[in-house]
Amino acid sequence: MAADALLTGLPGEVTKLGQLALDQLERALRCYACRDLALAEEIIERDDAVDNLNLELEERCFALAATGGLSADGLRTVRATVKIALNLERIGDAGTHIAKRVRLLVREGIPRIEFTIDELERCAVTAVTEVVEAFNARDLEMARRACLRESELDAHYVRYLGEARQRIQTDPVAVPYVLHCLAVMKYLEKVADYVLNIGEQVIFLLTRRRLKFSQYQQLDLLLPEGTPGDVEFRPYWDGVSGAVVARISGREGDVVYKEGTRRKIQEETEKLRAWEQIAGGLTPRILGSVTVGDRQALLREFVDSALLSELYLSDAPRHAKLLATERVLAAVRRVWDSTLVQTPPTVDYVAQILRRLPEAFALHPELRPHLEQQIALPDGSVLFADLLRRAEAVEPTLVPPFSVWLHGDFNASNVLYNERTGQIKFIDVHRSRLGDYLQDVSVLSLSMERRPDLTPAVREDVAAINAVVERFAREFGAAHGDHAFERRLLLSIARSCVTSVRVVIDPDHAWVLLRRGVALMQQTVAAS
Repeated sequence: MAADALLTGLPGEVTKLGQLALDQLERALRCYACRDLALAEEIIERDDAVDNLNLELEERCFALAATGGLSADGLRTVRATVKIALNLERIGDAGTHIAKRVRLLVREGIPRIEFTIDELERCAVTAVTEVVEAFNARDLEMARRACLRESELDAHYVRYLGEARQRIQTDPVAVPYVLHCLAVMKYLEKVADYVLNIGEQVIFLLTRRRLKFSQYQQLDLLLPEGTPGDVEFRPYWDGVSGAVVARISGREGDVVYKEGTRRKIQEETEKLRAWEQIAGGLTPRILGSVTVGDRQALLREFVDSALLSELYLSDAPRHAKLLATERVLAAVRRVWDSTLVQTPPTVDYVAQILRRLPEAFALHPELRPHLEQQIALPDGSVLFADLLRRAEAVEPTLVPPFSVWLHGDFNASNVLYNERTGQIKFIDVHRSRLGDYLQDVSVLSLSMERRPDLTPAVREDVAAINAVVERFAREFGAAHGDHAFERRLLLSIARSCVTSVRVVIDPDHAWVLLRRGVALMQQTVAAS
């Protein structure tokens, strides 16, 4: 595109900023070693030049993006340039902060102490040098090496931190100097983070993979050599779980890449394998898994289907939505029938509410006073905190005589449904376990109702869907001797209402959900 020609000068300006930031860091470490106050003042004064160059680059990038004529490659260049420039400016800031430490050392007359951090300094300078050169030369391998310096520099930082702690404990005279040295060490440790950020952007420019470096490493281990690098990210496509989810296209077809904390992804991997044993084909197949540090990633089968929630929110006819619901419930029935055991589950809906109330009040602090205030309901006023205590006392009398295998987060965004084939897949199953079937029922019922933007027509559809879901669960419970079904259903939906407050942004709708949850708990308690 013609607008891309305007990007020609950007790389040179970024390189200039990188060289300036590197020079600030090197000169700061030099003046720190020799306590050159004049050089320190020069570095501090020069900080404005680094800031101004970053601002110029930022303004130019935003102006270019606003033209609207850039290609996808051009937009990627602009975005990476802004992020790289910001991190280079922060490296320059680190040099300025070190120079300010020199100013304090001189003004306070702190004596020299034999305590050096040479390897930490060398590693930081090398990392910045490599990442600036990697950008300038568009060198992927050098960008990788620069990113790897982050863990190397962290190791040096931890070692010197231990030495500093020991020196403070054994040599009181050295304490003032070592405290300043600790600050310098921290500035250098942050430099490694900035280098990692820049390296990731260079990799993004060269591979089109918008990934953290650890994720880039994981993909290299998971994907066959020579796999094309096109990665399409769809944030929160796999539920609001905090994990990164991407669709990856290769010669052998599409796969799904999911990456997150080691604990969460490991749990999901284990639960996917359990689902394969319980109901083969109802969850996507695992194609591979790899761990790097405290992060884990898995590759799994890509399912060419839409989310059930998308169908529910659409203007499709109600009979199509009800048909999809019936098919999903038929799959659920097969799972429940094959996993039912005559062991009462733990019913802890009130405990779940109490665990999540802090999150709900953090998002909606205006609701916190209601915990200790009377809430007006159609049948009279009730004290929320007192109601929770009463519901907790009633809960043990509502336990069903059996347990079944649960999805654990059975909302409509965790079900894939293909209208053409009728295929169903359950995703985001890391919370699966044996438990009370009404937990899944209440989550599915509330998964659409917690949206404040439903049209009247869709709201009527959702009510019809929920009636089908509740009738299905009621029949299953009656067939297996669940005599506390009605009251526990009220309590389980109350739990879903109150805990949904922590993910609902609209304050008015959050209050509607909280108030409905309180009303349902009141009905549960009143029926005892």
